[in-house]
Amino acid sequence: MSTRVYLLKNLAAGLVVLGIIAGVIALGRWISGPDEPDDSPAPATKKAIAAVAVDALDLHPTSFNVNPRYDVPEPLGVEIRFRPPGDKGDAHYLHVEVGPAGSDAEDGCSEYDDCADWDGHDGHFHLSWQEEQPEEDPGILTLTFRTAAGEERSVTYAGEQITGDPRDQDLPLGVEDDLVRLLTDDRFSATTTQAMLDADLPKWPDDDTLGDPVPTTPEVVAQWMVEDGARDVPTKQPADTTAYGDGAVGAELVSDDHTTTVVLVPQDSPSVPTCGAAWHCETRRGVVRGWQPGVAIAIRRTQDAVALVSVRAPVIDGAPRMRSRLGTTGEDYRALADGFAAFTLRTTEEFAAGVPAW
Repeated sequence: MSTRVYLLKNLAAGLVVLGIIAGVIALGRWISGPDEPDDSPAPATKKAIAAVAVDALDLHPTSFNVNPRYDVPEPLGVEIRFRPPGDKGDAHYLHVEVGPAGSDAEDGCSEYDDCADWDGHDGHFHLSWQEEQPEEDPGILTLTFRTAAGEERSVTYAGEQITGDPRDQDLPLGVEDDLVRLLTDDRFSATTTQAMLDADLPKWPDDDTLGDPVPTTPEVVAQWMVEDGARDVPTKQPADTTAYGDGAVGAELVSDDHTTTVVLVPQDSPSVPTCGAAWHCETRRGVVRGWQPGVAIAIRRTQDAVALVSVRAPVIDGAPRMRSRLGTTGEDYRALADGFAAFTLRTTEEFAAGVPAW
């Protein structure tokens, strides 16, 4: 037999085998259904997390917000406005989020919340809620699920009036029937499925990058300082962060009688600010407050940073409760020591774009 004939016979046999294999694959696809969802694992996106919520809860969304906290990035956080069946409005609200559980995560109740905790589904649930304020606020609830693998998943709902423990109420989305089911859905995770990644979401915004994280700049820190209640002054400048190593960022507001500074230092930095031996210090409401003649400081822990607030003025000569005689010096100190500004090392693309450059 010639070599050419031998090769042709083997090629023909190979094609027959390939044809049989292709037929088996096609038959398998036909048996499992041509429209079977692709459940292969894939890294989640905001859109995928929203798609899981819509699918698991059978929502009818009226809009999505990809930047729900505006100045603090949520890589896997989305706000969903929706209309329950039979409801003519769209005032019902969900905020869904997935992220790593913080190393110092705690279940606690503030003075404004009621809370409940329980274990289940190989994890821990924390439910908090605020009841309605008639003619002002319908109330709000947040359910958080911390998995054994160290992931934190949460959903916040507002819309229907909350008049007690939400587990005992007939809400459009039941806590134990619906919200627990969402948070324990394997697709509602930093690793989801390709089907959720590819899902079509009507009303999803064309520009979904507004909440993308960008590095915090001194200009952003100064903006947060002013929003937190510090005086807005003409002289703003970057703070000297050399003592705190790479990754630190800060700003100074320079007034006629005092200078106010905020420096943000990464939590894992070897140079995290502390109240040293030369300072008179106390801790109140989780904030370290200290002073020495001419300087008062406050050290606050934020989402990803340690924020060092300092106010320098000749009149500072005692504990930083800032007696009324200190005037605007005391006002700026109190605003930043007791405030609620984000003070994170990363902000959002939308927020940073709106901060004026110096």
